[in-house]
Amino acid sequence: MPLKQLKAIRWAVRATLALGVIASTIANILHANPHPISQAIAAWPPLALLLTIELISRVPVHRPALAAIRLITTAIIAGIAAWVSYWHMVAVIARYGETGAGPYLIPLTVDGLVIVASVCLVELGGRIQAASTTSSQAGDVPGPLKGATGATNSGDQPEPAPIALTAAPGGSSEGAPRGQRKAAIAEQASRPRHPRPHPTARRAAPSKTPDASSAEPSGDTRGVKVPQTADACARWVRCWISMRKDGLDTGPISLGFEEEARRRYGWGVKQIRDVRHAATSGRLREQANLLGVDLPPEYADEQDELMVSR
Repeated sequence: MPLKQLKAIRWAVRATLALGVIASTIANILHANPHPISQAIAAWPPLALLLTIELISRVPVHRPALAAIRLITTAIIAGIAAWVSYWHMVAVIARYGETGAGPYLIPLTVDGLVIVASVCLVELGGRIQAASTTSSQAGDVPGPLKGATGATNSGDQPEPAPIALTAAPGGSSEGAPRGQRKAAIAEQASRPRHPRPHPTARRAAPSKTPDASSAEPSGDTRGVKVPQTADACARWVRCWISMRKDGLDTGPISLGFEEEARRRYGWGVKQIRDVRHAATSGRLREQANLLGVDLPPEYADEQDELMVSR
């Protein structure tokens, strides 16, 4: 469904939710004492529920623990608002002429409307966020990544571009004469594989304050940082696969990409540089085999590209 249509539906659902909350609020005010403070207290529970639902439908949470906390809190607020509003509405409906089971059943229609509209609003918020992320990733790479042949303003040195040897379906490589392709493959195969130096390896001693992006445990082996647990390694592998899909397997990554990196991958620029360095040097594959982490079929690094070229 197009993003524009999703946003239009969200406004319709938001209006439906507002209608249910208004009905509940009016019933609470009618049943309260004729005093402004009493009426404000009676009107607060449904308004608090409306604000809570609006927050959880608009603000994304990337940590499962925080998402669970806010869902539990929302459920508690919804239960309190439903209980208080239900008995207010029962009393108001009975006062204005309904008899029998009517006063006890009609409030359930209002509560049911609020519940359905709330679930729909949260679901639409997630779909709109996913559609917005997809559309932003389908566009151009952000400005700090453009100009991959030169150094960025942050002082990062550009990484050397690999030899472009794309395997054609028939088994041959395109873009160069056959003799040149064979010579390039032989030269690359005979070249010793040394891990590329990390862009920050020549800098001064690290700050005593740990970087918030280095959330996963990692070790520095042969000049390349690698994850030290199976869960951390699996997360590095998933991050590398996403980076390849986004075109971040080559070219410089400047500090100006920090916010976008955290939104896409949950890590900062420093951490995704470590992930790419470990993957392109082959150390991430070795660590995954050592820790018993299965690599998905879509995982690929320079070793795979070399084998395909052969």
